[in-house]
Amino acid sequence: MIPAYRSRGVGGKLIEARYDIVRALNLRGMAAGSLIIDYYKVADHIPVEQYVQDVVDGKRFDTNLSKQLRKGFKVHGLIPNYSIHDLSLGWGVEIVWENPDYTEQRRPEKRIVPRQYAVQAKPIRPTFALKPASA
Repeated sequence: MIPAYRSRGVGGKLIEARYDIVRALNLRGMAAGSLIIDYYKVADHIPVEQYVQDVVDGKRFDTNLSKQLRKGFKVHGLIPNYSIHDLSLGWGVEIVWENPDYTEQRRPEKRIVPRQYAVQAKPIRPTFALKPASA
């Protein structure tokens, strides 16, 4: 997010809108990736695993991840090469939010369609040709 718009509640409203959709669709939750944008400050002496654990434990504040944890996300793992963002040194964190309002519903049994009635996909031929890049 553009620094001038940080801490104005935009990200929080977007997350709340996502929560509303997940609840309305009765989904179990959502998974996302999070940059750890303050990791660069300590990367020379703290391994990424320890940094994330410190953020989860509340011993350290990360401008991005800490806010997502306060919104109810939980860390599920690290993602190497997640981003080219300099501040996170490429690291991302897999985060998951579980819908507290989710209710298990009996799903209809899957019906197996006999092979002779199954739809066969045919390859689509492009109707355009790629032009070589000009020098």
